[in-house]
Amino acid sequence: MPAAPIRTVDDIRESWVGDRLVLFHARADKALVLNPTGAWLWSRIAASPTAEQLGRDLRGRYPELGDAQAAGDVDAFIAELRSHGLLAE
Repeated sequence: MPAAPIRTVDDIRESWVGDRLVLFHARADKALVLNPTGAWLWSRIAASPTAEQLGRDLRGRYPELGDAQAAGDVDAFIAELRSHGLLAE
């Protein structure tokens, strides 16, 4: 079974504050502040990648990361987005 693509919910507002990206989910009334790497990963989600593709992208951006580290970082990022209701199920 192929991995499911990652997709965001529709009602998210984005606002930059310096090098940080603030995501606000209006329906859930929750906000999340992303650091520059998180903001970059968030921008990659627009293409509906799988978690594996995001991990490869992260590894490409930061070659010093091992495969396991990149996959773990992406999994943690996705879990955080889900906990704030920012990803479609």
